[in-house]
Amino acid sequence: MATSERLSLRVHGMHCASCVSTIEKGLAQLDGVQSAQVNLATTSAAVQFDSSRVSQQQIIAAVSELGYAASVGQADVLTANADERASARTRFILSLLFSGPLMIVAMWPMLLGHHGEAIVSPSWDALFQAVMAAGALFYAGRSILADAFRQTRYLRANMNSLIAMGTLTAFFWSLFALRRIWSGQEEPLYFESAGMIVTLILLGRFLEANAKGRAGEAIRALMRLRPAKALALFNNVEFEIDAATVRAGMTLKIRTGERIAADGVVVDGSPVIDESMLTGESMPVEKNSGVTVIGGSLNGNTPFTMRVTAAGETSYLANVIRMVSEAQGNKAPVQQLADRVAGVFVPAVLAVALITLIGWQVLAPGNPMMIKSVIAVLIIACPCALGLATPTAVLAGTGRAARAGILIRGGDILEKLSRINAVIFDKTGTLTYGKMTVAELALSQSVPREQTLGILLSLESQSDHPIARAIVAHLKQESIAPLTLTKIESRPGFGMTAEYDSAPVVLGNRALMNSLAVDVSPLASQAEREMKNGRAVVLLAISKKAVAVISLADRPRDDAQAVVAELKSSMTQVVLLTGDNRVTAEEIGRQVGIDEINAEVRPEGKREVVESYRKRNLAVAMVGDGINDAPALAAADVGIAVSGGTDVAFEAADVVLLRPDLRLLTETFTLARTSLRVIKQNLFWAFFYNVLMIPLAAGVFYPVTGWTLSPMLAAAAMACSSLFVVLNSLRLGRLRLE
Repeated sequence: MATSERLSLRVHGMHCASCVSTIEKGLAQLDGVQSAQVNLATTSAAVQFDSSRVSQQQIIAAVSELGYAASVGQADVLTANADERASARTRFILSLLFSGPLMIVAMWPMLLGHHGEAIVSPSWDALFQAVMAAGALFYAGRSILADAFRQTRYLRANMNSLIAMGTLTAFFWSLFALRRIWSGQEEPLYFESAGMIVTLILLGRFLEANAKGRAGEAIRALMRLRPAKALALFNNVEFEIDAATVRAGMTLKIRTGERIAADGVVVDGSPVIDESMLTGESMPVEKNSGVTVIGGSLNGNTPFTMRVTAAGETSYLANVIRMVSEAQGNKAPVQQLADRVAGVFVPAVLAVALITLIGWQVLAPGNPMMIKSVIAVLIIACPCALGLATPTAVLAGTGRAARAGILIRGGDILEKLSRINAVIFDKTGTLTYGKMTVAELALSQSVPREQTLGILLSLESQSDHPIARAIVAHLKQESIAPLTLTKIESRPGFGMTAEYDSAPVVLGNRALMNSLAVDVSPLASQAEREMKNGRAVVLLAISKKAVAVISLADRPRDDAQAVVAELKSSMTQVVLLTGDNRVTAEEIGRQVGIDEINAEVRPEGKREVVESYRKRNLAVAMVGDGINDAPALAAADVGIAVSGGTDVAFEAADVVLLRPDLRLLTETFTLARTSLRVIKQNLFWAFFYNVLMIPLAAGVFYPVTGWTLSPMLAAAAMACSSLFVVLNSLRLGRLRLE
């Protein structure tokens, strides 16, 4: 039997989209590998494989055979980027130390206006340029050449191959010219082109590494929420311990202004907790005894004690970090186009360079444009921007979502969200608060109001039923005093009976009233009207006569109507799907503005309803609580769980809203559409840039317009292209969602 497993790898040595394509194709050819996704921005790979046919060691060995290094584990965006930035900075500074003097010597005659005058003799001038260019190319730029030779060894080519070919062509052509200069002849030199190309490439990579680091800010911010120390209580004695050693069952004391080290419940105290960095909720939340608190959130001005329920890798914060990290490694389907192009791009560029060389040799033999054009073509065509176009946008977009309290499981989900045109809502706990509240309280004039409400409070205080709790909460707001009752008896499924001052008291539904021959006529019309409105109705009778009708309803969320209205303006279909009775469902639909109602649908039937909308060629998002609606969430194109606090069902949906705020839903769609637009802008720029620049570099326009592109300008333009793509993606981090 096939055993499917997922392997996360850290991959070293990737530089461009061609590297990504090479690894993916190589792994796909390995027997037993079902899928392989490689991400350039996070330097990671996710491999789905059949463990009965191929092992982890064989997969890692296959990556090594392709010329790259791989190790098991999720890519650490923070550490990897810090190392990348430090290495890129060092290489750039070294290159600058060589290419700076090289440029001064090479350009000195032009700077002084004496176009043939050098600082020293032409021979020594050329030799100095050769030494400086060699330092820049073979020392500072050695990683580029090493990777290019490694690719050649495996009969492949990537971005570094193009750079190596361009710079080595310039260097060795100039070395040949150096020999002729020493023999007394005059020859043009391209040493400064080789040196400056390497320097500009390394500058671009340094700037790119800095920009990519900002794209990982979401994970960095979440990581900073983990405190280093915690104050544990053992037998009422305080011990400061390492926060990493906290375990479930421990008791912690949280001081004022301190971050909470783990998930748990409040044991003593009533703190006000700032959870904004985790849930996006801007207002601090008041907690009481028995209420959950989230690790990583910030305590206000009240110290408290808590019992730990989850810590370390099982905590809420760890789950959030894991989801954001995994999301930033998943590709958007639109990236497949870039991957296909990258697979043939480098061979195509080599062909163009060869055609350029032959064309100039045939049409203008001996023209200096021949060597310059070949070098410029090789440099300008590097597909670095192509490889960064999608992953940097996914990195920035999912990070921005996480800061807003929205967890999106990857680039594929971002793309699906941008195409959603039908939203199906669950009712209870999604459009409504999921708890009963008193909607109407009608009293007969035959009994004093205080007496009626006092009896009602006394009876309902004896029950833990949700309806009873709702009535008690409502009456306590009016400061009603309970009255003394006797002979209290529960009638499960119907209500309760008791006596007050020897008078019989009945509290319950219409069936109980009928069975005990209670006269409900004084309030019958009120009860019927409330039931027609889909509300739960409870009657109170004293001395066989109804004296009160209490109607209860699950109230719509305050933001539901505005959110539904906004969705209706941008979606083809907005639907309510619930297992509740039709009357109640239609009343909730009327209040929030939804006209299409699917009511009295059993949980197993919700999936079929979702699939029926998809069969109408609609892209469907199902919005539910993430727990009871799991089948329907899975059936939709995108499943969205609306949850709060630590009750988030992390595995139930493609998108998790970390707080029960429906406004996050519209923000999710806004972010997804903007992210896809940025991805398309990036891909357009990467494609358009190469389509435009390669003919210019090849000298196609030179005979007519005199337009050309020097190798140094080609290197600068290539670096700017990659930097533009990254900076364009970073705009998502500053996107206003409100």
